[in-house]
Amino acid sequence: QKDAITGAVREAVLINPFDAKKLGLKDGDDVALKNDLGELKGRVYLAPMKPGNLQVHWPEGNVLLDKGKRSLEGVPDYNALVCLEKLDES
Repeated sequence: QKDAITGAVREAVLINPFDAKKLGLKDGDDVALKNDLGELKGRVYLAPMKPGNLQVHWPEGNVLLDKGKRSLEGVPDYNALVCLEKLDES
């Protein structure tokens, strides 16, 4: 299933092409995003976005969010600090 706006598949990890090149990543590479809350496996999707940022789909990315950080209205804080790791090709 592809996103109607970006054209990315659900497991996409959207990244700026310049950032991907700096990290030695190519479109379609398998990667993992990790932090102390969880891990999300996905595939690199080159996207026209601000360098230094990553984007994933909801609700897939919820495993990386602090469930205790919400606004007074109950909206989650969708910002998360993660480590990006390229997975071995097998």
